[in-house]
Amino acid sequence: MIGILVVTHGNLGKELLKSAELIVGKQERTMALGLFPGDNIEELKDNILKTIEILDEGDGVLIFIDFYGGSPANATIISSKDLGENVKVEYITGVNMPMIIEALTMRKIYNLSSLKEHCIERGVCGIKDLRKLYF
Repeated sequence: MIGILVVTHGNLGKELLKSAELIVGKQERTMALGLFPGDNIEELKDNILKTIEILDEGDGVLIFIDFYGGSPANATIISSKDLGENVKVEYITGVNMPMIIEALTMRKIYNLSSLKEHCIERGVCGIKDLRKLYF
């Protein structure tokens, strides 16, 4: 099973996973890491590496990040340079609830690369202008 890691500022990742579990039920092999004021970026990078090791059962880890260019994204990319050659990791920035739900419900069906592409598609499709749709 593909592991799911969410790396964000603050508790956003943790709360996204908790909220998704309200919809799809309790999940295994998911973790969230947050960057808080005063945190050490080096510690976050170390925690990312350790968490990838914990989550990876051989099918890889899909990492969701809050936004491109932020410290969580930079720490994730820098830390990933220290991964072993056999570790499979994919990354998506701009995490949202549709992406997380799709990842949790489809990670036993898709391979890592296909799951990443599917989650990106579902994340984009989940963005709607409700005023245009309903008014």
